[in-house]
Amino acid sequence: MLPARPTGEFRPCPVCGREVDALRAPRVCWLEDGVRFLCSDQCRARFLRGERDFDAPSRPASKSPRVERPSIPDLVREATVVRDQASAADGQAAGAHPHDPALAVGLSLVSLVIVGLSTNQMLGWLTAVLITVSAALNARIPLRTVRAPESFRAVGPAGLVLAAVAAASVGDPVARQWALLGASVAAIIISSRNWVHASMLVPVRVVATELRDTLPHKARVPSRGTSAYEEVPATQLHQGDVAVVLEGEAVPADGVVEEGAGLALRYPKALHSKPYARGDFILAGTRVLEGALTIRVRRTGQERAMVRGIELGRRNQQVPAAPRLRFALAHWSWMVPALAALAVLAWAGPDAAGTLLLGLPVLAFVASLDGPPEAGALASARRGIFFGSLRALREAGRTSTAAILLRGALTAGEPIVHQVYRLGTGDLEWVVGLAAAAEKAAEDHPVARAIQRYAEEHGYPAAAVRKERALAGLGVAAVTTNGIPVVVGRRQLLLDEGISVAAADSDAVHMENEGLTPIFVAVDGRVELLLAILDPTHVGARDAVQRIADLPCEVVILSGDDRRTVERIASHLGTSQVKAPLLPDERVAEVRALRETGGITAAIGRGGEDDAVLAASDVPISLRVTGAALEERGVVIASRDVRDAADSLWIARAVRRSVWRSTGVCVAVGLLVAAGAILGWMTPVAAALIALGTEAWALRAGSRLLRRVDLRVPMQK
Repeated sequence: MLPARPTGEFRPCPVCGREVDALRAPRVCWLEDGVRFLCSDQCRARFLRGERDFDAPSRPASKSPRVERPSIPDLVREATVVRDQASAADGQAAGAHPHDPALAVGLSLVSLVIVGLSTNQMLGWLTAVLITVSAALNARIPLRTVRAPESFRAVGPAGLVLAAVAAASVGDPVARQWALLGASVAAIIISSRNWVHASMLVPVRVVATELRDTLPHKARVPSRGTSAYEEVPATQLHQGDVAVVLEGEAVPADGVVEEGAGLALRYPKALHSKPYARGDFILAGTRVLEGALTIRVRRTGQERAMVRGIELGRRNQQVPAAPRLRFALAHWSWMVPALAALAVLAWAGPDAAGTLLLGLPVLAFVASLDGPPEAGALASARRGIFFGSLRALREAGRTSTAAILLRGALTAGEPIVHQVYRLGTGDLEWVVGLAAAAEKAAEDHPVARAIQRYAEEHGYPAAAVRKERALAGLGVAAVTTNGIPVVVGRRQLLLDEGISVAAADSDAVHMENEGLTPIFVAVDGRVELLLAILDPTHVGARDAVQRIADLPCEVVILSGDDRRTVERIASHLGTSQVKAPLLPDERVAEVRALRETGGITAAIGRGGEDDAVLAASDVPISLRVTGAALEERGVVIASRDVRDAADSLWIARAVRRSVWRSTGVCVAVGLLVAAGAILGWMTPVAAALIALGTEAWALRAGSRLLRRVDLRVPMQK
């Protein structure tokens, strides 16, 4: 008896409905929702034409919910323990009472009502007392909008007291009533300045709040000895700590990416993103869009670049490193109104002295020095431009010469081998392999990376060399395993090594005239190859050069490439001032020479390898964030766009002009008030109105500057 034929699971044919053995089906079709078993070729053809009367999934879809596997960021979040640690509450400053402004206005209104109802002399003295109390309350209001010393805040109230006493001392009842009415109105004006100041600074405060909101309050740090994490206040991070930032989160502190990779914004308020990998510096407030990063903290608290941008106008005001005018004003200039008031008091009486103190725009003068720098720093921080200090902002506004390093600033900084000219009889693959191997001695240099990349892309085998040595600004030299010398670099290097370049000189000149950089490759004392290196100019290089020249500011291009190459690029960019070819030490010396002959000099280049040249300038402008100490006395461009470097100089100059314009107006108003008080045609009410109007105008200087920057430097990067 024959054994039974093994069979599998029977399924209906989706076309004719006949039962088909799944193990022996002649035709099978694979679909997304299952497998179809067909009984014959005819059914398969009909099935492909869409005739599927008996079609049904071979395996019905499961009704059970799909199990979602948690992602790595989700696992990290689940393993994070939140530590609720008490933080210091933001209390009010000593001596600050929130009801003082309202109480001062109320007392001023009461005094105004009393004077309007009666001309009695006793009530007049009561009015003077009420005005004096209102003045005392105004003197202790901190006026956070203007960072002025207490002696300056007391100038107006002191004048109010003198005006009230002088008014109450008038013998004629009608004249006394009018004088007290004027003193009461002046008290109302003085009492309202806190609200006027706050309303004038609304646009600047909005920008500051917007930037501060980019900074997270919490940070995720690894727990010691476990695979878990802790969430702690960002203020508890210290230099050297490790923080983990996941997708959708903001970086709590400035630091270097130690592990992980991802996509994040270029800077906190950027519109575009960039990939971050190990070794990249990232700023606090930058949002991670994809991936996860482990950050080694470099700068925390008030030292973060974004916080420095927000607090630039408040930093270093109590030390001599601050602007000299601001430092002197905050500590010694209270003597000027005091001596002037005493002189007027002795010359014309208390009424004139009170009028003088009421009208002197001392608070407006302080606001003129602080408002524009603060607004300029905020506008710059929104655009990824960070001034390290007030001195850097001030010096950038006085820049008369800009030295721009060609490679990496005006060009892309990642050159390519554009053409290869064979001049010898050596095998091309072998010679290129030797050049790429020799360039390992200078693998951090862009040209070395370009040659190595070219050899790798074309599949040229790597050659073996030894005794590689790099000569800064010239090239590299090495020896093959057979003792054959290899030299790769500029024309000058080959001449120094005693190698003739006559056979390649005409081709090299042609390359230079086309804006290319010729690199000679010599083997055994003969030029074998000539490599044409192309470093494309930055898309905004011409605009940047034009913007700097329009400041006006002299533009000088520094480069280590051959002069003809640099002149060709410079003519395309619209400038003729070229210093080339220069070795690294010669570039430093050239920047120092420009400082001696060209006034305040700014140097624009990449951070890191160009630090020595940048440090030789008055205003170092780095196109890359590295966290170096040099950034604290210069400018950092987080976007790496040379146009932003030009914009930083324009913003600094606009700040300087705004400061001089505002301070000039304050000086003119002060002289006008002094003349009016001495000659007797200036009343306390007019003086108080003039002082308040001048303060409002000076405080609006920051808002006006923000509008100018928005029109001149739109946020589009």
